[in-house]
Amino acid sequence: MKKPYSPMTSLLLGALIILLASSCSTSRSVVAGSHFHDDAMVNVVLQFSSWDYTFLVRPRYEEKGFLQQVRRDNLNQVLDHLNVRRGTVAVVIGWTYNGPVLDKTVADWKTILGQCGFQRVVFLRAQDGNRLNGSEVIDDSILQLSSAQGTP
Repeated sequence: MKKPYSPMTSLLLGALIILLASSCSTSRSVVAGSHFHDDAMVNVVLQFSSWDYTFLVRPRYEEKGFLQQVRRDNLNQVLDHLNVRRGTVAVVIGWTYNGPVLDKTVADWKTILGQCGFQRVVFLRAQDGNRLNGSEVIDDSILQLSSAQGTP
């Protein structure tokens, strides 16, 4: 007859299962469900709908009262023209971006904004009223100095 597991064996097996389950999950730099509360610290706000429809809403990049699209390849020139400080940038992303597409979008923006010289980048979910405070945080990262050396 087979001997039942001892309590110690069951405990170790349970701990191993928990360890394996937690090692398979990915972690972001932010606790899921956290909300943003640093609006006053944000120098730049980009409203990202797609790579073709991105708008600079703080400071407003407009012509004759209409927001102008900003392309990733000319963003740095637009920021230089507006004499923008490169502290914190918030990228507001719509609810249609999820999973691997969202992860790739966040990674691409971090590279672009690091090359523009930003020190911190926060990715937020869009909400009614275009408010930043209270928005759900997707990712909040301090960019490496090596990626921010190109621009003052």
